[in-house]
Amino acid sequence: MAILEVNNLHAGYGNRYVIKDISFCQNKGEFISVLGRNGSGKSTMIKALQGFLKYCSGKVKIDSKDISSLKPKQIAKNISYVPQMFSLPFEFSVEEIVHMGRYTHQGHMGGPSAADKKTIEEVMELTEITAFMEKKIANLSGGERQRVFIARALAQNTPILFLDEPSSHLDINYQVEIYQILKRLQEEKEKTILCTEHNINLAIPYSQKIMFLKEGKIHSMGPPKKMITKQNIKEVFNAEVDIKDNLYSGLPEISLIPGKR
Repeated sequence: MAILEVNNLHAGYGNRYVIKDISFCQNKGEFISVLGRNGSGKSTMIKALQGFLKYCSGKVKIDSKDISSLKPKQIAKNISYVPQMFSLPFEFSVEEIVHMGRYTHQGHMGGPSAADKKTIEEVMELTEITAFMEKKIANLSGGERQRVFIARALAQNTPILFLDEPSSHLDINYQVEIYQILKRLQEEKEKTILCTEHNINLAIPYSQKIMFLKEGKIHSMGPPKKMITKQNIKEVFNAEVDIKDNLYSGLPEISLIPGKR
């Protein structure tokens, strides 16, 4: 059953559409990765799906409810979001940042409830950040910070999780670590995950579906084995690649052919 329905979505900035005629459905508990060149509209799409952009037309439904009829706090109870960059003041501790994710569940006057504290403990354990919960965010590595921001999003306790290029600026070991956490969330917590990504090979083993964006439109969408073809990579990324099955996963893996376009 579709938890996210998108029909004829156009969105952009000023008076210019960046994404055009986006239509797709995502089932509950499904992991979709959105891939495309820089400037293809990945970040714009993930913002538009949450109602962040004023220059927008079309319909987005969450669990059959049109987001245009929902207040921001109602949307935040359905979708948690991890953007590429955070502008939080660096004097906050890890625990304080994770606490921020419980805002939508708290009243105007009340502090954290027993349920809030239990949720915070659980998400910190899941993302393995409990050991440095008292540290300031400025004193953490890039991978540790990303885990903190994922924990903050999980503290919202929403059925849907959006992430905008969560592997950006991370070493390969941290990239894999982040995706392993996301896969656990999908499989064990039935989270619906929509994730933009620039690293094709990283997205393949964790995704049930791949969506290719090209010039603001959906080029193609489907299971990785069907989507990862030389023709699609050439058309979407203007790159010549070799494709072989990974020895461990059996899934396709691309290698760039140097000097060929």
